[in-house]
Amino acid sequence: MKKLICIILALGLFVGVVACQNDMPTPSEPTAAPVEPSTPDDTTQTTTEPEETPASGGRIAVIRNMTNSDHTAQFFAGCIEEGEALGYTVDTFMSDGDDIRMQDLMEQALLQDYDIWIVSHANEGYQYDLISRAVAQGVYVTGFDCGGDPVPGVTYTSQDDASLASISLDAMIEKAVAEGAETPVKFIAVNILGLIVPFDNRQAVIEEYVAQGKMELLDIVNLDPGGDFYSETHTAISSALARYSQGEINGVWTATTFFLDGIVDAVQEAGRSEIVLTGVDISDTEIQRLVEVPELYAIAAVDPFVIGVVNVRLAVAKVLGLPTPDTFLFPAVGITGDVLSAGDTMATLSKYFDDFGSTEMMLLPELEAIRNG
Repeated sequence: MKKLICIILALGLFVGVVACQNDMPTPSEPTAAPVEPSTPDDTTQTTTEPEETPASGGRIAVIRNMTNSDHTAQFFAGCIEEGEALGYTVDTFMSDGDDIRMQDLMEQALLQDYDIWIVSHANEGYQYDLISRAVAQGVYVTGFDCGGDPVPGVTYTSQDDASLASISLDAMIEKAVAEGAETPVKFIAVNILGLIVPFDNRQAVIEEYVAQGKMELLDIVNLDPGGDFYSETHTAISSALARYSQGEINGVWTATTFFLDGIVDAVQEAGRSEIVLTGVDISDTEIQRLVEVPELYAIAAVDPFVIGVVNVRLAVAKVLGLPTPDTFLFPAVGITGDVLSAGDTMATLSKYFDDFGSTEMMLLPELEAIRNG
């Protein structure tokens, strides 16, 4: 009888474990291209198993609260390539910009045996609680562009949003004035306020420029986070161009080039070639636009591939017990089409700009030894 009871209990425990495992998202196999990775789905990707590397190895979860885009694909690629180089298996998870989904992905990751979390764009209201729980479980964490209070022991990385905004706004002023505009340069901003910290930080720079008399903000198109970005931007910019004749508006600035599709079409359909377009963030699509779309003058950006690489290096340095900063700021770069050609991509920007495609940032000797081992 005692043996029978033990068997029944063991079977019950086995079934319970299987049921829990079946609730977890199942990683899928991505392609191995470091600069042009496969498009992530809305759940997860996993790299191939890396070869064993001395003094390293484990599992990394990259959990990102953003939509599917070139920027996301490049960020994932940087995490995957650097993680594998340091002996880790990397799983990538994407919430498609849904905070509830993001919390669910983080909750599920707590149930899995991850050594490292790379968390991107977790927002105030849940970031601190969930990352604190991960740290309490012995997980080493870095957070990119996260909101809320910092968790002790976690390195929070971000792009230099003030520089991203000022570089792109200064470029608009420079180009508009060269084409005959007077200061303050009159423009429209396209943004989503109150969604993520970087967008609000970039808007704060606009407010400074307006207060300094450098620019006049005619209107701000505050997009619906859950809406159709193309339709919203196309309609709003088309309407604005109908209200403002030539000379009354000099440019359109966007907080991220993810919103550019509708803006470019509206400007070109209206035949308003005098409008100067600038914004933040780079991808293969924007590189081609800088070459082919004369209205798009400049973009300020940080290579998202490099962002992924450095976040992994910071986390692995924590695993090795090396000192790491509480915060890490990625310097911004201004990119104009005059140095590019039609054949350029994210993979070739390194010919013109440092810290694109690869970087020495946070490549500590201990990490380099693992990579070369």
